[in-house]
Amino acid sequence: MINHQEKNFDTPWLIVKSLYRASALGFLIVTLYTPLVFMSDQIYPIHNAIISVDRLTYNAMMFEALIDMKTMVVVFLFLPAMGLHWTLRKEQAKPKQASSS
Repeated sequence: MINHQEKNFDTPWLIVKSLYRASALGFLIVTLYTPLVFMSDQIYPIHNAIISVDRLTYNAMMFEALIDMKTMVVVFLFLPAMGLHWTLRKEQAKPKQASSS
């Protein structure tokens, strides 16, 4: 049987750190996108020149994009990072068990 001391936790911790960093970058992108949602009067003519959309639909699409981005960052980056972090902490905090042999 493999002892907990012999397990290599380097790779899972690297994944946790990567997920936390990706979460931080995702929240940064969401933060940078937020002013675009509130500047819709200035940005609407640019988007309307590319694709013709009425104003109410455009506003709904901008808010939906913001909500979707926040949801994706939290669900696919931040929550898995927290779950892995919690699990790895519990695994490393387990008391050392004597081998039964």
